[in-house]
Amino acid sequence: MSLCGRILLGLSAATVTTFALSPIALAAPKGSKSIAIHIEGPNADDIREDIASLVPETLKVVDADAFSKSLRGAGQTKPVGDALVAKAQRKKAIDRIRKAGKAAKVEGVIYGVSRTNKKKKKEVHLVYVDENAGDLAVDGAVPLGGSRDDRKKALEELLGPTLSQIAPAAAAADEDKPKDGGDEGDGAKDGDDEKDGDDGDKSADDGDKGGDDGDKGGKRKRHDPRSALFSVEAGVEFTGRWFEYSDPVTQNLRPYDVFGQPAVSISGEVYPLASTDIPVLKGLGITAGYMLALGLNSAVGEGDPISTTYQRVNLGLRERLSIGESAVLGISAGLRLLTFEVDAPEALARTVPNVSYTLVRGGLDLRVPAGPVALALGADYLFPLSSGPVYDRFAGASVQGIGAMAGVLVPVTTGVEARLLVEYARFFSSFEPAIGDPYVAGGAIDQYLGVRLAGAYVY
Repeated sequence: MSLCGRILLGLSAATVTTFALSPIALAAPKGSKSIAIHIEGPNADDIREDIASLVPETLKVVDADAFSKSLRGAGQTKPVGDALVAKAQRKKAIDRIRKAGKAAKVEGVIYGVSRTNKKKKKEVHLVYVDENAGDLAVDGAVPLGGSRDDRKKALEELLGPTLSQIAPAAAAADEDKPKDGGDEGDGAKDGDDEKDGDDGDKSADDGDKGGDDGDKGGKRKRHDPRSALFSVEAGVEFTGRWFEYSDPVTQNLRPYDVFGQPAVSISGEVYPLASTDIPVLKGLGITAGYMLALGLNSAVGEGDPISTTYQRVNLGLRERLSIGESAVLGISAGLRLLTFEVDAPEALARTVPNVSYTLVRGGLDLRVPAGPVALALGADYLFPLSSGPVYDRFAGASVQGIGAMAGVLVPVTTGVEARLLVEYARFFSSFEPAIGDPYVAGGAIDQYLGVRLAGAYVY
């Protein structure tokens, strides 16, 4: 256990050190243009974040607060509301939006109103306003009633062609550089305004794109399990244990069973290098978890209840790999400490199946979207470094373990999901007793089941 702990500690320290020393590019490509995104109404922040995630890397998004200030300066001090939909009523508002865009020095403004239409359906009506006074390049509604993935697809269909048209090509990012000294002065005069606006908005743009933090194009999206910086889960677990001997001979071998015992659990993952492009390390995370049964007592027949401790500690590393567009594969390794101890008097203690497993754990897990929810599956191999008192009674005890997990993950709001998870662990052992031993059996099966209801936050 000490050696494994030192190995894990060393890997963790190496990860943190690499994160501290790794250069992270925060700036967008030189010469990129900028736009503003302004959404009003319910869930405005989520809608704005979804739109920002569609913006090409060469097209920057200015700070939301800075553009709101430009709007107020242009005379649009109140929300536009449903007037944005009625073409006959929105001319003044469009003119103010155009004026605010010029003041913010942007190529154009994506302006949206989240509302409930006449058919009682939730939607966001979007327009794209630039310096041209003619017809709007974008003027349509996106439904909000489906899943977030459906909304993103609809947003991309509506906005994608316009964003692609106005975004500079990546290969032309440095074309604005003057080629000789004679043109340098003119180039500075012509481009100063645009460059000043772009440079001032670099930091704001990084935040607008959902915390991309140097991923050069938004490879790390906030609240996405494929690229999250961290996640935290807390919940209530209903646990059970079943222990029985195979081929018992002596009369001092007691089986054990309990189910439905409430417990509390908390777990988390952190990926220090998730915002970088460093292969392997950007998907490497540190994981930890703890579970404790509350008020658990045991008894022999009709005897008095005996205080019992059941707890589980996990510590490890996990490599996260994206599969296709939405599935996530996890490869994990680490330590698990599992303790189940009945605090029995000395005479009874020699018969109860107390264990204290120190386990090396290696496993795989998979998260796959299924419509509006996601399914979680996992499997572990559990190798005991030590097993505890019940196995110490037998000569030649050999113990192995396996684990499995399955569950449903339901999104609640941005970054928050409800989880229903079932976890199972099974330890199977064989003994080599000799004639005259005080404890004689062929082996034992030790099983654990937990049904967990939890809430999680993914950032």
